[in-house]
Amino acid sequence: MSDIIVDDPNNGVREPWSERHLIQAIVLLEDAYSFRSITHKLSPTNILKLYRLYWSKWTQSFLTLIVSCQLLLIFIQYPSSFSRTSDLRKERIRLTLPCSVQLIIEFLCLMIFYIDVIIRIYLAGLNHARKKPWIISYFIVTTISMIDLIVSINLGCQKKTINIRYLLRPFYMAIISQEMKKIFNSLRKSFLQILSVTLLLGIHIYFFSVIGMILFPPAKRKDSTNDRIDEGTKYFPDFPDALINLVVLLTTANNPDVTLPAYSKNRLYIIYFAIFLTIGLYCLMTLFTVIKMNTFKEFFTTSMQNSLFRRRLAVRACFDILLECEVAPSLRTTDDTTTSLVNHETSRSTAPMLVVTRVISGSNLPELHKRALLDILNRNNEQNGEVTWDIFSTVMLSLDVDHPKEHIEHHEYSGIWAIVQLIGASKYLTWFGNAIGLINFIVLVVEGGLRYHSKFFKIDIILSNVLFSFSIYYFLETILKLWSLRPKIFFKFVFNTFDASLALSLFILHIIHWSIYGTLSITINEVELDAHGTARSIWAITRIINLFIIFRTIRSMPHFTNYGIIMGTISDGMRNLKAFIGILICLFYVYAVLGMWLFQGVIKAPTESDLVNATCGSYQQSNYWANNFDDFFSTVVILYDVMLVNNWGVFLIALREFSTRWSQLYLVSWWFLSNVYILALVLGFIVELFALNVARFEESGFSQGSNGLANAYFVKTLFHLFKRSLKEPSDEEISKALNKYKRLYDNK
Repeated sequence: MSDIIVDDPNNGVREPWSERHLIQAIVLLEDAYSFRSITHKLSPTNILKLYRLYWSKWTQSFLTLIVSCQLLLIFIQYPSSFSRTSDLRKERIRLTLPCSVQLIIEFLCLMIFYIDVIIRIYLAGLNHARKKPWIISYFIVTTISMIDLIVSINLGCQKKTINIRYLLRPFYMAIISQEMKKIFNSLRKSFLQILSVTLLLGIHIYFFSVIGMILFPPAKRKDSTNDRIDEGTKYFPDFPDALINLVVLLTTANNPDVTLPAYSKNRLYIIYFAIFLTIGLYCLMTLFTVIKMNTFKEFFTTSMQNSLFRRRLAVRACFDILLECEVAPSLRTTDDTTTSLVNHETSRSTAPMLVVTRVISGSNLPELHKRALLDILNRNNEQNGEVTWDIFSTVMLSLDVDHPKEHIEHHEYSGIWAIVQLIGASKYLTWFGNAIGLINFIVLVVEGGLRYHSKFFKIDIILSNVLFSFSIYYFLETILKLWSLRPKIFFKFVFNTFDASLALSLFILHIIHWSIYGTLSITINEVELDAHGTARSIWAITRIINLFIIFRTIRSMPHFTNYGIIMGTISDGMRNLKAFIGILICLFYVYAVLGMWLFQGVIKAPTESDLVNATCGSYQQSNYWANNFDDFFSTVVILYDVMLVNNWGVFLIALREFSTRWSQLYLVSWWFLSNVYILALVLGFIVELFALNVARFEESGFSQGSNGLANAYFVKTLFHLFKRSLKEPSDEEISKALNKYKRLYDNK
């Protein structure tokens, strides 16, 4: 980017804008778009270029790749998860990288993180970096990880089983995501606010545990009149067991097992369990979710309000930079007009149109936003090539808007080909294809139902030819649509790409099957191949892929009125809940590392007596031997099973039997944080997204587009989800903040 000179028609002088001023304005505009703070160095020019390079898409993608490599490294580190099975009863051959290779990869990752944090400190300035907790934490975490790595280098990979750096790795996942940092801060601030409800839930479980111990005292063995173990002996022998069993009952994982001993003795005992579940599950847990969601939403809205303030502040700072006029050294002449200009003096109230256009065009904003900004700027500029603050601020409001992709006009054919193109682009062809897909699915169901019929081989000859004819239709339909719409428009839609991939896969698999076996139906060799318990034959793989044809019916949804609400919520959830999924992954990672530290090798391979004497429904009797803490992958699977709360009481009992009673706190705390806390927030946000889409759909009057399809509304970021509840900052607040950071603009 070079210096530019603009002729001022009002004063009749030539005013120059140096390269440094232009880059400063561009950097501040990019800060506004990305909600970044302006508390960083704005000079010299080399720092600004480094700043833009650091926050470029390629640099951030590289950092994301490094973080991903470091997180995934644990799967091949000791104990490696690369084995065919984790079952303790089978021989497990673990594939792993040499220790030296592991340590070198991790050392390189940590060095890159060191360089990253040093660049952040350099760009922000040491004085400002000291005030940023995330940067300070970044440096401390990297330093601790490096020290721990040096210890591992001296001791070896297998001798040092407690690696603190493993526990700190999820931090790097959060440091590269602004939304994850916002959620972390909101979770931290809201945790204390919901502690009262958590305490109320704890009191409820404690109260009913004590009552249960009083109602169901353990019976003496000599008083037992039958083989059934009574309620007190099995579920309420002491306070810790009573507490754990009621916690599991709160998730209904052991219902009605925990109620049957007492209920079989006296049916009125069911009242105790009914009251406990009614109050705990339907009242307190629901109240807990609502209060937690509202509290978190309050703090998260405050965080989004701060983001809006940073955007408005950066926009104002960008305009102030454009008002400054500086003589570039390369433009200095003996002209009195040029040499009389004073550096860093704001001698004007408007910015030239040419300068503003250059700043917008030179930024790294997405092309859609650039075109929208320039278009609005051209429409609103009525002051002879000069841009006022009112016009500039109005233009920059476009940063808050989701700009839809431009409609691409498809090529129009003539003559008979125009009729063919009309058929290929018609919605009726889509409906007909959906009907064919539904019939195809029914044929697959019939074929699967007759799989073990005595005359299946004869029947399958007919059914396989029918399915092959369907695959030919899909293939021809895809070619027709691709020709009619042209590839640029065809592959713009996800469903078209999915249909094309599915049609091509089915057609190729059928051809391969026919070329190998000389028939389209199943053969004896394929039956024997699939008899081992895994569908590995071409026939089976073809049928599995063919089942996905049912998703073609989703293409009919745009023709229904509620499509906009449904698809909007689904799309918004997939796009905006990535940060919440990231938080859940971090929690998985930390707890999996802790699980390996605490319980690796605790669960032993079963002996013959263990299997014979196993209690019905226990870990041993259920053959849960593949669920253990011997490697990272199997630990994650256990945590996933517990998060689903289905039969998680079995893991609690097994962990106590193989370890100690206190080990149950590990799984209980995991259940509370993952299921009760994080997943409930995800559910709450999905409700918010659905409500927002309903409101936006009602505002449009349930309208449809010009093509007869229902309009779909998409919330691209979490900022747009909360935008309606945000308050615009006042000019006084922005001016006060600008004065606070004035020394940045004065290059101090």
